[in-house]
Amino acid sequence: MPCLQRAVLLRAAAAALVLGATLGAEAVVGPVLAQRGVERAERDAYVCSQAARLDSVVRAGRSQHDGRPSLSRVADAVHCGPPR
Repeated sequence: MPCLQRAVLLRAAAAALVLGATLGAEAVVGPVLAQRGVERAERDAYVCSQAARLDSVVRAGRSQHDGRPSLSRVADAVHCGPPR
């Protein structure tokens, strides 16, 4: 019976260590992933603003619509605009 109790205690201790390590890793990884998300959002916002600026310059330079494709394909690559 003492061996059974020792085995159960060792398994419980091992599980507690694994749980502690997992929670510690989550505490470290969470802020890093959040920072990467912020950086990506900033980069996408910059690309969208530049694509919109270029598109407006091109449209302003044309006096008539002559069928040229817009530059919004650049903006579509980073999903600019409202969700579809």
